[in-house]
Amino acid sequence: MEEETKQKRQENVVAGVVGAFLGSLLGVLCTVVIGQLGYVASISGLVMAVGALKGYELLNGGTLSKKGAVISSVLVLVMTWLAHRLSCAVSLASALDAGVFECFQAVPELLDRGMVDEVAYWGDLVFLYLFTLLGAAPTIIAGLRSADLPDLPQGTAAPSSPVQEEGTVQAEFYPGSIPQMRPLRISATVSTFVWTVPALVLMFAAAASENSIALIMASFGCIIGVVVMMIIIWPNIRLSKEAMTMMVRSGGTLWRVDFNALNIADTYRFTKKNGAVRTLRWDLLNAEEQERAKASVLRAIGVLTSGQVMPGSALSMAVMPLTDLQIDKETKWAWQGFYSGRNGRRTKVNIPKAYPGFTPGPGFEPVRAPVPARWSLVGIALALTLVFALLGGMVGRVLEGPVPKDPVVRSSAPVPSPTQTAEPSAPVIPEVDYQSMFHVGEELGYAYTAVGYIVPPAGMPGAGLGVYADVHVPYSDSPQYSPDGGALHSTAHGIDVAVTLTGTTGNAQTVVDLAYGLMGASGYDIYEEGTQDTTYIEEYDIAVKQVTYFEEDRTRVRIAILYADYKQEGYYLSAAITYYPEQFDEDYPVLLEELRDAYALNLPEIPPMDGV
Repeated sequence: MEEETKQKRQENVVAGVVGAFLGSLLGVLCTVVIGQLGYVASISGLVMAVGALKGYELLNGGTLSKKGAVISSVLVLVMTWLAHRLSCAVSLASALDAGVFECFQAVPELLDRGMVDEVAYWGDLVFLYLFTLLGAAPTIIAGLRSADLPDLPQGTAAPSSPVQEEGTVQAEFYPGSIPQMRPLRISATVSTFVWTVPALVLMFAAAASENSIALIMASFGCIIGVVVMMIIIWPNIRLSKEAMTMMVRSGGTLWRVDFNALNIADTYRFTKKNGAVRTLRWDLLNAEEQERAKASVLRAIGVLTSGQVMPGSALSMAVMPLTDLQIDKETKWAWQGFYSGRNGRRTKVNIPKAYPGFTPGPGFEPVRAPVPARWSLVGIALALTLVFALLGGMVGRVLEGPVPKDPVVRSSAPVPSPTQTAEPSAPVIPEVDYQSMFHVGEELGYAYTAVGYIVPPAGMPGAGLGVYADVHVPYSDSPQYSPDGGALHSTAHGIDVAVTLTGTTGNAQTVVDLAYGLMGASGYDIYEEGTQDTTYIEEYDIAVKQVTYFEEDRTRVRIAILYADYKQEGYYLSAAITYYPEQFDEDYPVLLEELRDAYALNLPEIPPMDGV
């Protein structure tokens, strides 16, 4: 029979993993649905954690082992990341009129190009993981605690003995006192939430910073630190929780009473409170309920000592005998020792000093004053937060890319256009206002085309070192730069040119196609029959696409040439050359020729027009 019971209790890992996966799919669905409703889907992290852990438990015969908790936790981490990225992909697919799978693959590239807000993306992921942690921690604790409970005996009748009359058992009662453990609880709680201040500061700093990945990862490191801290302080939290139980000495044996578990048993019920919202404690019972609780405890002890209920039953877990208790160590907060558990196995026990007047045996001082706080835990929490924040920041720096030692972006001094060859020169890092150096490219033989300078994007060699990339746009009195100086556009003689540098994991065609997709997502009234396929020249890694669209209720026609040209590994010059036919003047043909030379493009010549 014992061998049969062991076989029944053998863990089915495969079934448990299937259950955890099915449960985690509920979290994925919840994340995507809530995200599409326009809300932050952090709360769905709770669904993810509880669904996966409970799914493992249900398909594993109702128990959650330590192995199952680890497997489920790893699955939850992976599925949470997947759900967040899938939610982002669904939103992008709707905006870009593209496939979800393609957008899912393109998320890293869109983050690099700034088409997806990095602060919002990584910030939402951090909060999603935080809520997942909040859902996983209590579920794992409750599951492991249930798994540790011994099984009820199967098919074995309890030995017969006369029932003891209520009141025949003599006992001393020592109810737990919450104030006794309050200093320890306060110090443990403070140490648990120490991470929140630096994490929030880092998140706000990330929101105000252009290079925010390092700050976001540092904030995520604070959350990892609190996970480690929770493992460290868990014994202290458990000690504080023991203050809700009662110690009873009867017949030379010490018993530990769990009021919640005892009140569940119908014949031992002593209060109508169910403990579902608030754990049953001695101080929450009125005088009549306290007397009934004592009577229930005495009756349970009588039944257990008489052998009417086998060890390992639910009743023996509610009123647990600490048989042959031996105390080996005493601290300021608890007594530590061993007692004889099932089958005579020595089981470790920590008895908190939460019971006024109580002593575990001869030679020990009874509890009189509250235990001291453990403020050293706060120091440990601060140290862990700092260490993991620094590690997270270092990881973020790696993700942002290394700072180049030899920038290849041209300096801010006027240089020839990309179509001409220039002698290499050492990079210069002058302290100048690069926007004031916008000028007509007379040195290149241009009369209407300007040379301007833009700031290379973060991660590109030269970024942050005072060097700039030269670009060509129509000369005007009011060129417009983006706030970070990374983009420039100017309009003159009916031609508008907008140019920037962008990073991508693809090629020039990827840059052009993404730019075209953004036009559609931004509401441009694109004329499909007047739009050409993207032309890609693999040898030079250059791509061009001609797009026709309408404005002003289709009374104005626009021609846009989308262009991308390889600059260096992973970075491209991206330009949009747009025609405004109604603004063409006598200088338009000359400007068009100069732009053809500057970009080495066969730009179409369009006659002036007033409308469609």
